[in-house]
Amino acid sequence: MENNEAKDDSEEVAKKVSYWRKFQSGAFVSAALLVSAGQWNDSKELALSLYSSFVENFTHTLQYELIEKINVGNSVQYISSVIGEPNMIKRSKLDPEVQFFYYNKEKFSLTIMLGKERVNGYSVMSKVDDFEPKIPFAETLGQVTLASANSGDYSYNFDTGNLIYYTESQDLGKEKMYLSLVRGYIEYAANLATEDDDAQYRNKIHGQLDKLMQQETFGENEQSLTSTISGIRGLVRPNYYAISELSNSIMAESLLTRFEFQALTKS
Repeated sequence: MENNEAKDDSEEVAKKVSYWRKFQSGAFVSAALLVSAGQWNDSKELALSLYSSFVENFTHTLQYELIEKINVGNSVQYISSVIGEPNMIKRSKLDPEVQFFYYNKEKFSLTIMLGKERVNGYSVMSKVDDFEPKIPFAETLGQVTLASANSGDYSYNFDTGNLIYYTESQDLGKEKMYLSLVRGYIEYAANLATEDDDAQYRNKIHGQLDKLMQQETFGENEQSLTSTISGIRGLVRPNYYAISELSNSIMAESLLTRFEFQALTKS
């Protein structure tokens, strides 16, 4: 009887030992799987991070996608969720209800025009020679001259003082919600798709703008003005564009002076 009880006790101990070993083995396997899964997740995150870094540094896809998310009519809250807080804010002197929000990005500068908690317009200026986003309702930025891009009616603004620039605005019509498209040349923006080198290209444009300033200041005849403007339009491949429901004068006002741009970019 005692031998049977001892045998039973021995078998019970053996079962517990076996169970415990199986449990330990299972625990080790589970732990190994968890570690492996953790390493896979880390590897996956690393791969995604490397891919995102590659896309951001060697292509402009992410930046183009960001710009495409912005539209006239967006709310302030939406803009903040997409782009974040601006680097600089100015209020329009022509319309105190309008504010200009400036965003300094590595490859481009973005300006959002806000009125009554709503986007009234926005502009994009290239800072990299091959940064050429698609202009809404139009061509790719920098690919053609102003003369080729728009053969219809337009109004223009320019200056040669605190900022050298030339922009022109065209109405897009009822089908485009009476929006205006502004294209132009800004002196501190990138030089896009031109045949001349940077210095030659800019010198030609600046020379023509100086000539236009003199003609407008001293009231030369309409034919001379038209000829000079045609020359400028045939030279300029836009490095800046804007979509807006605001007046052309307010859009011109939103441009930063040379000093303001240096302050924004810390250049």
